[in-house]
Amino acid sequence: MLSPRQIFEDNIRPADLLLKVFRLLEHDSLNTEAAILKSLREIVNAEAEESFLVIYNEIFLGLIRERAEVPPGSIKRSALCNLLRQSVVTASTALETYLPILLRENLPGVIRLRGRAFVPKNDEAFKNQFKELKFDLEEAVRLLVDPDPLFVANKMISSLNFNYLNGRRGIHIAGVLLALDNPWGQIADKLGRDESEIKKTIDTTVKRRNDIVHRADRSQEDPTGTAQEIGFPWAKQAVETIRVVCLALDDLVTNRLKQLSQQAAAVQPVA
Repeated sequence: MLSPRQIFEDNIRPADLLLKVFRLLEHDSLNTEAAILKSLREIVNAEAEESFLVIYNEIFLGLIRERAEVPPGSIKRSALCNLLRQSVVTASTALETYLPILLRENLPGVIRLRGRAFVPKNDEAFKNQFKELKFDLEEAVRLLVDPDPLFVANKMISSLNFNYLNGRRGIHIAGVLLALDNPWGQIADKLGRDESEIKKTIDTTVKRRNDIVHRADRSQEDPTGTAQEIGFPWAKQAVETIRVVCLALDDLVTNRLKQLSQQAAAVQPVA
């Protein structure tokens, strides 16, 4: 069975591929140098009347043959920018998928090890997230008879299906549920980055993802306007920030669970 970390890395890998494909195909204008065209025509043994599209940059030489039926407009820079947009969507989806999987894998263990102390005190984000969560009488009696951490964890995780965890709030909720004090502070320390800067990048990325999916990358403030500009550096930073934040969170949770297990073992009575 794959771990939450492995699932996240599998889910974010297509975002990396989209960025790499953009860099391969990125060009200001199609190459029309006669010597290059002649050489490529000989390599592929093409007829003299066959037309080519040739992309040539510092990392890639590509030839698109006539039979591919790819018009020049479909690979111009404005069209290729859609690859960057999809990389942002894919990375944001990887984040949204990762957080509930991380909770499903680890929350029962945290509840078992911490008992009632697993509920964070004076955390407004946590209270707001689960303010609609209710246990009916049958469920309450069941817990009195059989205190089952897995039942409680599954009940909480099921409630998240109606209120997706994403952005900095989702990362905070997952962190505090998994026994991390000040999750964002710990993530920032682990990455050696400014906490407010990371939060802003995450939220800007998730907001941009919503613009792309729901408004074809028109901003929420101007949904009938033109599509927002996007460039490789911004998209690369957005994808990489989601990656390193999730990997840092995974390391922190893994270490915290080991710490809780050691503490529990230390207080067990010796037979």
